[in-house]
Amino acid sequence: MKDIADTRVAKPLLAMRAGAYRERSAIGPLSKLFCRLWSHRLPHEFEGQIAVVPDGCSDLIWAGGRLMVIGPDRTAAFPALPAGETVLGLRFRPGAALRWLDVPLSELVGRAVPLRELRNDVRTIEERLTEETCSAATQALFRMWAENEALAAVEPQGDMGALFEALGVGASPELSVRKTFGERTLRRRSRDHFGYGPKTLERILRLQRLLRLVRQPGDLAIVALEAGYADQAHMTRDVKELTTLTPREIRGQFCG
Repeated sequence: MKDIADTRVAKPLLAMRAGAYRERSAIGPLSKLFCRLWSHRLPHEFEGQIAVVPDGCSDLIWAGGRLMVIGPDRTAAFPALPAGETVLGLRFRPGAALRWLDVPLSELVGRAVPLRELRNDVRTIEERLTEETCSAATQALFRMWAENEALAAVEPQGDMGALFEALGVGASPELSVRKTFGERTLRRRSRDHFGYGPKTLERILRLQRLLRLVRQPGDLAIVALEAGYADQAHMTRDVKELTTLTPREIRGQFCG
């Protein structure tokens, strides 16, 4: 009897589970523009597809010899990174990217844009980063350049940060924010700073709550309610639309 080929499609692997992913809080001058500093190194033998799930944020990265701006995503992104690639990244503070880039984030949704297309003053630092042969020196230079940029940047708008924090914990936007701007202006400001309106942002931040909760043992029906879903079916449907994975598959990757 002939062997029957396995036609099942391999599920993508969550990016943070592929290779070595390190993340820490941005401190000092960096914290004016950025909230997290991270690095991701794929194994040299890596094969398959990775999924970067939406988090309502945008990032500045160094990869493939270029500085890139990674816009906010509505659904999971599946970047084609070569095996052995190392990516250095800085995650913008909520509400900080717009003023530094001078581009509404609604124009960057789902896109990876070379920073030199948005700013004409980055060729020198790209050349210096390319010349570095030591990983630690590259990271130090990237961080030092970003610190100088943060020091020279104007202050981010705190009201958009407050909106992000409120939605991140499952609360409605603060009454003061709604009262200050009104619903229509709030939607426009949200699109400018996050790429989409408050409802979409709320959905994505609910997914992020789920990702934190699902790592712990427990009934998924309870996890769904704690994350803010109507029930487990609602959670499964919504999470699969955003990531292509079910909550059970995500838990399996975290716990595997």
